Order: sequence, then C-alpha cells, then structure tokens
Amino acid sequence: MAVTAQPFTGAFVADRNHSSVLFSVRHMKVSRFRASFADVDARLAADEEGVRLVGRARVDSISIADPPELREHVVSGQDFFDAAEHPELRFRSSRVDFGEEGAIHVTGELELRGVTRPVETSGTYRPPVVDPYGISRGAIELAATIDRRAWGFDWQMPLPDGDDVLGWEVELDVRLELVEEG
Repeated sequence: MAVTAQPFTGAFVADRNHSSVLFSVRHMKVSRFRASFADVDARLAADEEGVRLVGRARVDSISIADPPELREHVVSGQDFFDAAEHPELRFRSSRVDFGEEGAIHVTGELELRGVTRPVETSGTYRPPVVDPYGISRGAIELAATIDRRAWGFDWQMPLPDGDDVLGWEVELDVRLELVEEG
C-alpha cells in the first residue's frame, strides 16, 4: 500500500455511541455466530512522531440477545473469554499506515485472555470533518481474521461427521467514530 500523508492531527477518542467491536465465528459448519462488545474505549493520538491507536473492550459487555445464559456461562466462561480472570481485551498499534482512497493498514498487538499476539488489520478511514456542533469527527473501520487457538480459545466439540462445532478462525470487525479531544 502506498503511504499517504496522515489525515489525523491531535488526539481523538471513540464516540461510544457510534463505535463497536464485533466478532463472528463459524458455527456448526453452516452459519456464523455473531456478537459485539457494548463497552468500547479507543484513543488515537497523531503527532510528528506518528499515529498511535490503542483500544479496549470489556468482556462482560458482550451483547448476545438470547439466551442470556449463553453470554454469562459460555462466551464469558473459562472455555472462551474467561471474563472473571480477564475482564478486558486490549489492542495497541505499533504501526499505522494511511493509504490512497481511504485505505488504512494497522499492525499491533492484541491481548485476549492474558495472551498477547501480533495482529494485522486493514480497512478504511474517513478524515475528520466538523459536525454541526463544531466538533471534529473522523472514522476508522478495521477488519482482521485471527486463529482463536493462538490466544488459548481451544474449546472444540466434534460433529457426527467428524468436523468441528466451531470454526478456528474468528473475524473481527472494529468500527470507530473518533471525536477530537479538547
């Protein structure tokens, strides 16, 4: 990706009402289980040294409509996010590259269940504009696919045909509407 001038200057924080972190995983070979985190916090700082993006999401804020037991005992339990021991997931960028026509590539480290691994994401950005209230807003949307085993999400159950109940690959979708601090 050809790197262009970086469009953000200063400090921006995620607008919690307009930002989300979603994940999905193949379920029973036929569909995808999807959920999101309701409590998302992110910060982008841009200065002469470059751009830094850090974020976190509270595991206990996973949004699953029904049944509530799925969130409380399964997804937040020890086989998956283990929310009692690891209440947050975290991301810290090591490199942010803005490309042509709104492309962005972010390299960094993702911490899940107390395990930190490198991850690469790509997506799009929208440079800041001034809203009707005089506030500068921009956006970053990123996607990545990770192998959940690398973070200790090893639970699995076989289907009668020998295939797996859950896919090993997890799709992550991060959508941040960023508001300038100040």
